[in-house]
Amino acid sequence: MVSRDTTVHLTVVALAMVGLTAVLWLPADPAVMAVAFAAYNGAIFAGAHLYLAWRGEDGLVPVASRWRFVAAVAAVLSLAALAFFTDPVSIGSVTSDAVLRGGAAAVALGYLVVEARDGYLESTAENGL
Repeated sequence: MVSRDTTVHLTVVALAMVGLTAVLWLPADPAVMAVAFAAYNGAIFAGAHLYLAWRGEDGLVPVASRWRFVAAVAAVLSLAALAFFTDPVSIGSVTSDAVLRGGAAAVALGYLVVEARDGYLESTAENGL
């Protein structure tokens, strides 16, 4: 039997693909395309987690972890959009795009550390350690 998580994820992916296909029929404005691709990626990566967290359904992943994942994806996509919509500025020998990429990497690494810590604490609490 297919899990609730899988059903929701497949539905969100199908809706995201339909939405992206609909946007591709619009006139090719670069700003619209960038927003559409960011929304598509957000839906693909975090759409099911957002829906299930909003409903408070644990399923295979705890609700708190779902919210953290949605926040991390939103932060990375926001940094990517900021890099896309702004012109690179030199900050000493580094460009602003490199700083934004570093920020996105820090968000991803921070998310992994927090999830690893939370998983460790949860596993030790179950064993009474």
